[in-house]
Amino acid sequence: MPNITIKDIAEITGVSYATVSRTLNGRSGVNAHTREKVLQAAKELGYRPNIHARSLKTNQTNTIALIVPDISNPFFADIALSVNEAAYKRGYNTFLCSTNWDPEIEEEQLQMVQDQRVDGIIFKPADRSPDRYLELNIPAVMIANLIAEGLSYIEIDNISGGRQAAEHLIACQYKKLAFIGGAFASRSNSDRLRGFRQALQARGLDLSEQMIKFGPFSIEHGYKQIQTLMEMDEPPDAAFCGNDLIALGVFQYLGETGIQVPDAFGVVGFDDVYFAALPQIQMTTVSQPRMQMGSLAADTLINRIEAGPESPIEHILLEPKLVIRKSTRMLQHRIAFQEAA
Repeated sequence: MPNITIKDIAEITGVSYATVSRTLNGRSGVNAHTREKVLQAAKELGYRPNIHARSLKTNQTNTIALIVPDISNPFFADIALSVNEAAYKRGYNTFLCSTNWDPEIEEEQLQMVQDQRVDGIIFKPADRSPDRYLELNIPAVMIANLIAEGLSYIEIDNISGGRQAAEHLIACQYKKLAFIGGAFASRSNSDRLRGFRQALQARGLDLSEQMIKFGPFSIEHGYKQIQTLMEMDEPPDAAFCGNDLIALGVFQYLGETGIQVPDAFGVVGFDDVYFAALPQIQMTTVSQPRMQMGSLAADTLINRIEAGPESPIEHILLEPKLVIRKSTRMLQHRIAFQEAA
């Protein structure tokens, strides 16, 4: 099948070459009727722009890169879907990379996508230090609240999320709490722990170091760490997990050993990915608006690409929300807060 060109579309629609070009490049100066006619013809003919030729002319590739730590994690998969959808609506393709939380892999991928001449980068940092990202020479948006001059970020208030989890477990009358977190190098992870500790301290409670575990954001990590905790002389009776995958590992261990959730043990996750609401799980978790995060990141980046270097830096902090399901004692939660009021 021959390649369809702008000239072909112009001949079929009866409008000028320049008008077709302006329409397909999203520029102004084309009335709504003509724009619709051109776009419909392009769709029916299967027109695909010559990205290489366009990039030579405009110095843009209409491609952005998305770099995440773990694409197998449903949280990052949802963000990737949202970024891709929002970028596509703006006329951009998305180049996806996964770092496995390794700063060295991330550094290689950051360099690689710049060598590929992408127009901008969205990334979840694998390192806690913002200084590593100051040398990026193209527009970038972080999915993290690392403060770096010249970089925008989209993030949720992880401290608030950790605080909500602790307040809920306390209100549910769990007495000995544990934190099973993800990677120690993750800023979001440390902020969740900080908020968790703040809420405990506000109630005169303490979180011992033996009750804090770090590791991969994985099911296997959750299973291993809850096993270790439950073998202690004074085991916990509830756990706040760094994400829902870790919490799923906790569920698996508790189920295998016959420990009843939520009466004997309470579990709170983080993210609210698809499986958290499944009937056989019904996980209490802190929900992140991940689809909103992805679309905001894409729009923020593309606005910066199209506005040029003078465009403003944006720091957007979204609020998480505790979603109460059946892995914690819901009735006691309500009673405790009624009495407190």
